[in-house]
Amino acid sequence: MMRIIFSLIALLWAGQALCQSADSTDVVLEEITISSDLFEHETIDFGGSVTGVTPKQINRADQLYLQPVLNAVPGVYMQSGTLSTNRITIRGIGARSPFGTDKVKAYLNEIPLSTGEGETTVEDIDFATLQGVEVYRGPTSTVYGAGLGGAIHFQTKKPQDHSSATADAMFGSFGLQRYNLSAEVADTRKSLNLLYQDVHSDGYRDNNRYDRQSITALGSVAVREHSDVTLYFNYTDLESQIPSSLSLEDYENNPESAAAVWGGVNGKETSERFRLGLSLHTRYDPRMQSDLTVFMNGSNAAETRPTFLGNLATDQFNTGLRAKLKRSFLPQNQLQVVLGVEGFWEQYRYQEFVNDGGQNGDQTRDFDQVRKYGNAFVATEYYPSDRWIISAGLNFNASRYNLDDHLQSGAANQSADYGFDPMFSPKLSILRKITESVSAYALVSHGFSLPSFEQTLYPGGQINRDLTPESGWNYELGLKGDAWDRSLYFEVVGYWMRTKDLIVNQTINEVQVGINAGSANHQGLELLLNHKTIQSTNFQLGQRVSYTVMNYHFDEFVEGSNDYSGNRMTGVPSYTLDYALDFNWALGLYGNVNYQRVGSMSILDDSSIYTDAYSLLNAKVGYQHTLGALTLNLYAGVNNLTDTKYASMLQINASSGRYYYPGLPINYFGGLKVSYAF
Repeated sequence: MMRIIFSLIALLWAGQALCQSADSTDVVLEEITISSDLFEHETIDFGGSVTGVTPKQINRADQLYLQPVLNAVPGVYMQSGTLSTNRITIRGIGARSPFGTDKVKAYLNEIPLSTGEGETTVEDIDFATLQGVEVYRGPTSTVYGAGLGGAIHFQTKKPQDHSSATADAMFGSFGLQRYNLSAEVADTRKSLNLLYQDVHSDGYRDNNRYDRQSITALGSVAVREHSDVTLYFNYTDLESQIPSSLSLEDYENNPESAAAVWGGVNGKETSERFRLGLSLHTRYDPRMQSDLTVFMNGSNAAETRPTFLGNLATDQFNTGLRAKLKRSFLPQNQLQVVLGVEGFWEQYRYQEFVNDGGQNGDQTRDFDQVRKYGNAFVATEYYPSDRWIISAGLNFNASRYNLDDHLQSGAANQSADYGFDPMFSPKLSILRKITESVSAYALVSHGFSLPSFEQTLYPGGQINRDLTPESGWNYELGLKGDAWDRSLYFEVVGYWMRTKDLIVNQTINEVQVGINAGSANHQGLELLLNHKTIQSTNFQLGQRVSYTVMNYHFDEFVEGSNDYSGNRMTGVPSYTLDYALDFNWALGLYGNVNYQRVGSMSILDDSSIYTDAYSLLNAKVGYQHTLGALTLNLYAGVNNLTDTKYASMLQINASSGRYYYPGLPINYFGGLKVSYAF
């Protein structure tokens, strides 16, 4: 470890020395522009931790799993139990969310993908619609919420000025089939892009079949000279079996099996989901612009679960509005201000039934919850000189919900109004440009995360009225920029975040229950290097490496007679390393190799069980050729080339002892993509 730290210190020194030669433009890195707080600028001008993911990186893997994309970002670790069971964590936040992503905000353009309480579903996003991804690590972006973990901003492709059609078919191991069809009708003022996706997998494990169909529409039309309206719509129909997690014995000896309690009842989930967003962007003059977005989404879902849990049915409908106004002040636009509001109205119906031979029997729970969330935010950037940028922001959140208990009566009825105290989350950063291409910054920011509805339920159905939001302060220092004639982009960030009222999931009789666990310390070091090794007319070779050290421990955590203070935080690797090598040849050949190393993780709060560190190796090659208006892209790849045995997801603190979701063994994929431009 010390060798690594000394190497990073040497890198900092080298970065300062090398920046003297950063004015040459013989070899230039692909520029990444971020749109944080409506201040569009290069990454090195942002006083915080943000990483931009390019279309090339998105297309590096099989475009079905999001993990290779996000795990290449420092500080981010994504786990996947199945195609429909994923967990994204940033700097350890959300690592103990039971079956999904929580405490990390996500947006698609200006449309929130997260509920007001922070639960996020990204599985419905069709990779073919994406132009880029911005990952904000820690509570660094005021405008994209003040979530403790940070925010992920997905950006859809910009409209073309011509019409086109694309067909893509991919096949792989374990019965994998994926079909993408798209057609775009466009000219210089308007466009409509329709995309259809069909994904099927038999699954590596028993009771692991997966079927998903989705339709996505992207639209854009220019209104007069200074405004444009954009549309996003997605409908998804899903049926996915649930193999669940395994004990250590089954994980080691029979990883293809499903958990007996789930396989025995043919456990599965079915759902229909839709998401709609309509945005108006207006440029009043060079000094002022605005965005107004109205959005809604809904879902109807059901789960067939083991008899001791009972079947589950949920219905959800959310609607809201998001508005931002940017204004520049002072003669040289030295002061820029963004004001914004975001409001959610969400209705959530939660019902449980006795599992009667796979069908819904007697009803055991019936809650109807109406949730209201409001965010107001202000973000500013001030440029006192060409070398300094001062950023300040404030996010205000208020939330309340009304619960109707339709089943119980009398004293057992839990119908009531609930709410949390308003949260104020400030941010301040100071950035110093050492040269035109190298900058250093210091940041302090506050973030918070609300508990989910499921976390507030005790096994008997009672509401945990004592559960409070977790919150924390984040402090970080960073150095980033270009070196070696702009062929190398480097980024080094050190941070310390202290969280209080940390929500930890405990499993009681197979039911996840949230408790506030005192406080925790998150100390980390993040490194990102992106090097254009060879850049010539006929051949390009690039390397990218990200490395994160995560020293996370419970500070004060006492549960009953158990004192876990000082123990390693559960569900978080001690370190992650991701290395990628990409090449492109003028003849049409391209390819990449991706290596990932993940350190050990604590599974139980008492630190008595750890996973082993593991490594994964993936590779992909392809051939692309354009003949007039027709483009052909033939590709093939292999995941887990070394056939490593590893847990792709963990069930933290599971009282049943079923902690492990087995990762896929060596598996293959290949396909053909055909595009035609009219």
